[in-house]
Amino acid sequence: MAIRMKYRAPSGETRPWTLREILQGKPIDRPIHPMLVHFPIAFYTATLVFDLMTRISPNPALILAATYLLVGAALGTLGAVTTGLVDWWGMVRGSSKRRIATRHLLLQFTAAVFFQTTLVLRWGSRTQPEAETLWIVLEVIGYLVLVVGQYLGGVLVYEKAMRVRTGGATD
Repeated sequence: MAIRMKYRAPSGETRPWTLREILQGKPIDRPIHPMLVHFPIAFYTATLVFDLMTRISPNPALILAATYLLVGAALGTLGAVTTGLVDWWGMVRGSSKRRIATRHLLLQFTAAVFFQTTLVLRWGSRTQPEAETLWIVLEVIGYLVLVVGQYLGGVLVYEKAMRVRTGGATD
């Protein structure tokens, strides 16, 4: 997989990539959105696990780590949202793909709101030894919403073949 520095048209003409094409992953010939979504998902999951662990055995390092994971998840979510929106805008309005993608988008946004609300609530208490019950409740709700949203993302790829090539290898 080589990075192509310029777009080359079938006619041989070359031009710089547009921002949209870069966000879609055209220079590397791979969609970017699926590459970025794993980070916020892993960080949100670890946050919930760390907070639950502190209820078993209080540990301020786990609270602090979970807080920083939420900061990382917020940054990762920005990348996933940006690339996901570029893909969403390119879908045909009214199509089943766009309807599913809209639900996916709304669920993922809702999950992020639950987790980032937890970040705001916990920031001043990030060195305490045990997670607050409210944090855990918000994270569990956020996680359940996240899982449903991820399922819909999987439907887009595995059932609707969104951004999937079905032809043979090009080399």
